[in-house]
Amino acid sequence: MTTSRLQRLLDQLLPEDLSGVTFVRDYLQLEFNPPPRINVYSACAVVLESARTVFGQPAFANAVIGQIGKQVTRVTEDPDQVLRISFEDGSVIEIPFGPGTFEGPEAITFWGKDDQWASWPS
Repeated sequence: MTTSRLQRLLDQLLPEDLSGVTFVRDYLQLEFNPPPRINVYSACAVVLESARTVFGQPAFANAVIGQIGKQVTRVTEDPDQVLRISFEDGSVIEIPFGPGTFEGPEAITFWGKDDQWASWPS
């Protein structure tokens, strides 16, 4: 997938808000007034002003649920192989997809509008 096509897909998150979070055994689903929906198979993190918490840590569930209702302001795929979803209050959900950050064929599956989708790494 080309960078511009991928960015157009990610831009579907703008200006959506996180509307739902589902914990499914060993992965996480993030819903943004679906579609779009993101399945996360890596150890993502929520970065708040006061703390950073990672999937599997005791405070993670409350931190990610606390993102519900917040509007997405920016989505970037960084060279350090992290997808970052930034919110209106400055908080961020970081989803790593580099080698060693996930088990299985992909770290992220993005289901967008109009049956568009992508997975990381691609």
